[in-house]
Amino acid sequence: MRKVTLKDIAREAGVSPATVSYVLNKDERQKISKETRQRILDIARRLQYVPNLTARSLAQSRSKLTGIVIVQEDNEPPWKAQMHYDLVFELQKLLNERGYDVIVTRTGTSEVQLDIIVKRNLDALFILDVEEEGFFNISRKFTAPIVIIDSYIDDTMFHKTAVDYAGAVRQAQELLGEKDSFLVTLPMNNREMMRRMTASFSAERVHVLRDQEQLAAFLKQHQGTPGVFLNEWAACMAAPYMKVEQMAAVVTSGAAALLPPGVRQVAFDNRKRAAAAAAVMEQLLRQVYEEMEDYIIVSPEGQAQG
Repeated sequence: MRKVTLKDIAREAGVSPATVSYVLNKDERQKISKETRQRILDIARRLQYVPNLTARSLAQSRSKLTGIVIVQEDNEPPWKAQMHYDLVFELQKLLNERGYDVIVTRTGTSEVQLDIIVKRNLDALFILDVEEEGFFNISRKFTAPIVIIDSYIDDTMFHKTAVDYAGAVRQAQELLGEKDSFLVTLPMNNREMMRRMTASFSAERVHVLRDQEQLAAFLKQHQGTPGVFLNEWAACMAAPYMKVEQMAAVVTSGAAALLPPGVRQVAFDNRKRAAAAAAVMEQLLRQVYEEMEDYIIVSPEGQAQG
């Protein structure tokens, strides 16, 4: 008879393996309802789950291996594919400095493909820009602590870091001296992040960048109107169609040097974004849950006139 695993219990209880692990290890510091705890315990008894004492002993030592998952489709255009490159680079470099090896992989939004890291004994996992349903499809595959980056997920079991895109967009509008502006943004997977970022614009003044032709048509329709661009790749693509004094870019990819002279800038420091995510990971590994916040919000570093 096949041995019952944490994943078997998690599947039947409708929770993640991490939640099952917390309950079976009697970790009272996690925010898990009494009903959920009891349901997991009842299922474990019914399935005659036997803890793996060897695995539990090994878990007390660290593998010093972490994973970074970028949620991205195979056919993403270059500007979308490059969106998280600098942040991932800074996070990987910071983790290496602290003695961790890092596996970087990606998965699509519709079909989760993570065989390369599911088989590994990870100390922690970072997931970037993921929609809620996709996140739970991924998280069910892991028992390691998970840090969510740039995504709003309605589950206090998991801890997140996010950049203040909405605040950065407001700062960019102030640099332009115009409230009557439009927004061009790269597409993001997390719908709540997109909603917050675009909330101050009417629908007809928001363009999600898919290709150059559609961007040119949108800019022609709003000719003479100042624009906010998230991020520098979007601003570079729009520059041939606009006067630079009417442009403000929210810099997130560490590529401000690509912007034409004169484009105003609101920039995020990816080293600080990486440090925030790594700090959350270390708190999870030390199990100091009472000191942790649900979200750590990273503000932009400052403004520049270009």
